[in-house]
Amino acid sequence: MLCRPRLAVPLLALLAALLAGCGGGEQSGGSGDGGQGQDQQQESKKETRETKIAVGNVVAVQADRRRIVVQPSQQAEGTEEVPLNVRKTAEITLGGEEAEMGDIAEGQQAQAQYIVKNDVNRAVSVQLFEAEGAPEEQPQGEGTSN
Repeated sequence: MLCRPRLAVPLLALLAALLAGCGGGEQSGGSGDGGQGQDQQQESKKETRETKIAVGNVVAVQADRRRIVVQPSQQAEGTEEVPLNVRKTAEITLGGEEAEMGDIAEGQQAQAQYIVKNDVNRAVSVQLFEAEGAPEEQPQGEGTSN
């Protein structure tokens, strides 16, 4: 009986070494897979970032800081104003044509698509709509009726 425990200890040590060696090989080979797994996790996080839409009136603009605030026009969207940081790569359009941050004005109707990252609303696109009877047209109409 004394021989069996003496053999068992070296066999267990050998088995542990083999398993550790195999595990180490899998870890080094698996680290590449683990990196891919991390990439997949990051991609899935990007995919799970839901694109949200805010539709309403622009109530504040800070063009130099690339920030706007939209007051939703639908109760379904809530009553809270939606502050947005407009990305430099965001697509901004006015009446279907390309526009810039400087073209955004308070009172305009807007539809902004945005994502939430680190609790910050980041606009990826902003569509501005020309109001019917825009203020630019009203003075001309008033001038001709006088």
